[in-house]
Amino acid sequence: MVFRHSPDEPVLVREATQNDAKAIGEVHAEAWRVAHRDLFESHWLRRFTDERRRRWKSVMASRDFVRDTLLVAERGDRLVAFVYFGPVDYGVREGEIFDLYAHPTAWGSGVAWTLMDNTWELLVDARYRRIHLWTITGANRARHFYESFGFTQTTRTREVDFGDGRPVLEVEYLRSTR
Repeated sequence: MVFRHSPDEPVLVREATQNDAKAIGEVHAEAWRVAHRDLFESHWLRRFTDERRRRWKSVMASRDFVRDTLLVAERGDRLVAFVYFGPVDYGVREGEIFDLYAHPTAWGSGVAWTLMDNTWELLVDARYRRIHLWTITGANRARHFYESFGFTQTTRTREVDFGDGRPVLEVEYLRSTR
């Protein structure tokens, strides 16, 4: 367990447990709902947020989950952010941050920075050489956050269809651990 202090109150960063699945889903759904409200039609956004609200119990029960890490950040008695990361097949000793979300009520509070700082320490300790992540091009808040943490946009892009038949463009970010 790692405690970091923010201007408001301490943040506890710890490994997630199965008991956190519902709260992780709520953070994921609300972050998606607010951050992407201008990127998807409202009925699709509702569907996508509902999927994120439900998905974490099955993600945490999957066989692949064993190789990955899921950290949560708590402020007081409330889970307010999470990060999900692990190894990827891009090359030797490379990792990827699959998901990093903070509840909108925690935006701007330093919680995401504290969580990413703890994550970075684990990634460096695990001797990953480079860390990848992908984000939607229209997710400007997320993109600014990643850039402020030292990630650089690469030239790689991909189209992702979340289920509405209208693919959105994602861009890759990369940061060396050295």
